[in-house]
Amino acid sequence: MVDVVMELTGCGPLDALRALTEYKTIEDAVDALLTKPTVSGDKYIPEKPKIQTGLTEEQEERCKKGRWLQDKVNAVFSVAHSKIQTPPDPLPSEQAEALDRPEQTISLPLLDAPQPDVLAKTVQPTPQSEELR
Repeated sequence: MVDVVMELTGCGPLDALRALTEYKTIEDAVDALLTKPTVSGDKYIPEKPKIQTGLTEEQEERCKKGRWLQDKVNAVFSVAHSKIQTPPDPLPSEQAEALDRPEQTISLPLLDAPQPDVLAKTVQPTPQSEELR
C-alpha cells in the first residue's frame, strides 16, 4: 500500500507511511498528500458562506450528533422494514373455495349504554340569496 501511495503522489516512503497510518485508507492518504495547485482564478471564487443558525457551538454539535444518530436509526428501520414478508396472494383455487364457504357471523354482547330518548333535529340556515327573493 505504501508503494501505491508513493507512486500516486510522488512522495517518499516515510511520508507515505505517515499518511497511511494517520488516514487509514489509500484514498484519504493520497488526498492528504496531494496539494491543490494555486491558480489565478481562485481569487474570484468566493468563500463558502457560513449559515447563521443562531445556535451555539455546543448546540450545533448536539444537532449534528442527533442527525447522525437519527440517520442510523432510519437505516436500521428501513432494513428491518424491507425484511418484513407479506403473506403471498391466495391461489385462484383458494379464492374459489373461499367464495363457496358461507360467511360466519359473530354476535357480541351489547353494553348497557345510555340511549338518548329523542333525537334532536337541526334546522339548516337558509342561504342569503334565498332570503332576498
